[in-house]
Amino acid sequence: MRSGTSQSDSSIISVNSLVLFLSGYLIMYLINLLITATAAVAFDIPVVVYYNGVDYLIQSNEWTTDSVNVVFSAGPLLALILSITFLFVYLRVSMETGIMRLLLIWMLFHALTRFFGEMLAGALMEKGLGYVIVYSYFMDTAKLLITLLSLVAMVAAGILLARPAAYSANIYFNDLTGKRKFRVLWSQFMTPFLAGNMVIFLVKLPNVNSFDIAVNTSMLLLLGPMLIRSAGMRDLYFDEEPRKIEFRRTLALITGISLIVFRTFLGMGIRLG
Repeated sequence: MRSGTSQSDSSIISVNSLVLFLSGYLIMYLINLLITATAAVAFDIPVVVYYNGVDYLIQSNEWTTDSVNVVFSAGPLLALILSITFLFVYLRVSMETGIMRLLLIWMLFHALTRFFGEMLAGALMEKGLGYVIVYSYFMDTAKLLITLLSLVAMVAAGILLARPAAYSANIYFNDLTGKRKFRVLWSQFMTPFLAGNMVIFLVKLPNVNSFDIAVNTSMLLLLGPMLIRSAGMRDLYFDEEPRKIEFRRTLALITGISLIVFRTFLGMGIRLG
């Protein structure tokens, strides 16, 4: 049973989680691009899908209220549905020890961010899901309420998910006790989040937009409360099976290749409709 966590161990934990953070992001981001493009094509709007978003090949005055509502809400609404699915699946396997559970919880976090984070950023910046708010002619008071609702929802989700997320420590440890709780979960979640957003930024250069950055970084509203809540949790004890902290090279290779393919092929653009 490990009683401490060395700097080397923390680094390996962070890198493994970073790999799965990026994999989860790619999966959820591609799903969002696909469902958004499909919704647009359903309204006879031709599109080109790029690595940094969807380009709609129509004039701004050709948009209708129905097309805006469907196209720009399709991705976030699907993300909300998927987040509920991921949560139920994760809770069923939360006490397993496989590292792929970490991919599941990262996909849950990305899905929640894609809905509540886009709602928050959209209401403030009038982009993405914010277009739905604009075309629905919400008053400023309603926009403020939507902003507060999305903010509170992300903070509450972080608090509620603190304990289930802490179970992911059993990938490497037989228990999670004392001051090690915060240190391990910081390595497991916050460090990969910070490094992952930097990788995403670099992959999307030179066409990074402020709205994309705002949505991605809004996950901090979930992770921050989750880590603060975890510091006050009771100690967790798992089992006595031997654990090994090792770098998952195969996962890193797959994720690296996926990022290259994502940037290369979507850099050229894929036309639909």
